[in-house]
Amino acid sequence: MKLKFLILEGKPPTWVAEARAEYLSKIQPFVAIEIKSMKSPSVDRDSSEVKRKHEGEMILDEITDRDFLVLFDERGKASKNSEEFSSHLGRVLESGKQRVVLCIGGAYGFSEAVYQRADAKWSLSPLTMNHWLAAIMALEQIYRGLTILKGIPYHNR
Repeated sequence: MKLKFLILEGKPPTWVAEARAEYLSKIQPFVAIEIKSMKSPSVDRDSSEVKRKHEGEMILDEITDRDFLVLFDERGKASKNSEEFSSHLGRVLESGKQRVVLCIGGAYGFSEAVYQRADAKWSLSPLTMNHWLAAIMALEQIYRGLTILKGIPYHNR
C-alpha cells in the first residue's frame, strides 16, 4: 500500500517544509508516502468556480481507478477522536486499492467532479484553516493513527 498526499498550494514556508519532512520520516517506516504539491492557478476571487474546475482537473489527472481517494474537507465526516480516525484509516489501508490518495483542496474547496470521484471525505475540524496547517495536522493524525493500529506507544488515552 502506498499513500500519496496531494496539496494545492504555492511554495510553502520553511517551517511547513520542515514539519512535513518530520512527519514523512515518521510515517515512512509504516507505509510508503509521498507529497505532491500542485500550483493552483491565479484567478480573481469572483472566478472561484473556474479555479475549482481547473484544480479539479489537476486532481483527477493524478488518480486512477485503482486509487482510493480521500478528501480532507470541512464538510466531511469528523472523527470523534484519534482512535476513531485510526479505525477509518485502517479500513482504507485494507480496502484492497493499490494506493490511497489524500487530498487537501484549494481555498474554494473541491469541484463537483472531485466530490463525485471521492471514496471518502474526512473533516479535520469544523474550523477553516489554511492548507499548510491542514496538511501538517493531517500528517500528524496519519502518523498517530498508524501507531495506534500497530500498538506502538505514542498516543495517550
